[in-house]
Amino acid sequence: MNVPFTALRPQVITGWFALNGFVVASWVAHIPRVSAALGVPPGTLGWALLCMAAGSVLGMVVAPWAIRRTGAGRAAWMAALAFALLLPLPLSAGSVLALAAGLLLFGAAHGLLDVAMNKAAADHEQTLGRPVMAGFHGWFSVGMVAGVGTGAAALLIGIPPLVHAAIVIVLAVGVLSTGLPSKTSSQQAATDLPRAAGWGGRRVAALAGVAFICLFLEGAMADWSGLLAVAFGAGPAAAPLAYCAFTACWAVGRFVGDRLTSRIGDVFIVRAGGILTAIGVGLGLVGGTPIWVMAGCALTGLGIANVVPLLFRAAARTTFDGRGLAIVTGVGYAGFLVGPPLVGFAANAVGLPRAMWLVVVGGLALAMGAAVLRRQTTFHCRAGAKKGSGAKKGSGVFFTNLI
Repeated sequence: MNVPFTALRPQVITGWFALNGFVVASWVAHIPRVSAALGVPPGTLGWALLCMAAGSVLGMVVAPWAIRRTGAGRAAWMAALAFALLLPLPLSAGSVLALAAGLLLFGAAHGLLDVAMNKAAADHEQTLGRPVMAGFHGWFSVGMVAGVGTGAAALLIGIPPLVHAAIVIVLAVGVLSTGLPSKTSSQQAATDLPRAAGWGGRRVAALAGVAFICLFLEGAMADWSGLLAVAFGAGPAAAPLAYCAFTACWAVGRFVGDRLTSRIGDVFIVRAGGILTAIGVGLGLVGGTPIWVMAGCALTGLGIANVVPLLFRAAARTTFDGRGLAIVTGVGYAGFLVGPPLVGFAANAVGLPRAMWLVVVGGLALAMGAAVLRRQTTFHCRAGAKKGSGAKKGSGVFFTNLI
């Protein structure tokens, strides 16, 4: 079925974000089990996780070509389907080599999906002329919560990994069955925007650096929070609840993010988020019990919830053709996937609790980098997209915000 992209656009994009989070979390929930089944030390597991980072970089390199050829909508749809279909590979890996190979392919689909869906979301936000990026990312967090919860339940009642993967694939097909965006309609949002020369320069580089730090922290929490709970005495079935606490507060924070930032400002949100991240992880490490780890993860989730949407929104305003957003997204998610292996290497040398102090340091670095959002940029949208906007259809309207 080939449903016009513009007819279902908000719902379809929401589905991609939620599905992305659900599939990622379905893998994350199984990391402690896979680690125990393979009997590998943290450093060896870190090398395998690095293969997912490499695959994601490959997917992000391919993404601009795929978007130009098929449009952001169709590229995101196809990547989402491939991402779900590849889930059985890491879940059923019987060796470190098989895990690394599976994560390489799994990561490639993930990287392509991330860039394409964020490009589609940025186009939609420009069409509306008001901020909605945090809401889309909120649905990603909802998907993460559902994925971790489903994974924890599957582990608790003993559902085989491949059966769990099959359930995820069926759900993915259901989400994507609303229709395959057509090539023409999926590109429509960008066809009447003026093209900017260059890639955004220092502004994009600064945003990309902060995005790398933020997603480094998110990646570390995704892959190691459960194992940190295990290190302090949690069982394999209870361990995913630490990350579930993170994602639950993460989702709540994102759904109020657009209203909150309009009141107290983007810089304050990012700076406070970095400080709360450092405090939350430090709380879990000093407390030294699974309950303290879960409480710290919850606080960290609240703190970091709106940083990525704010950075991606700012990046979308740097160039009209999405190149700045693609760079910031790619560099940011490289941090998401590089972070866990680096923590794993450190854990192999000094133990996981000490290695997680890297996340505390990262939170403080994020707080210091918040100033990058002070610069004033211009937000372009096509007026007339929203009824009652007061602008004539087809005219260009520019909203200037201090970000």
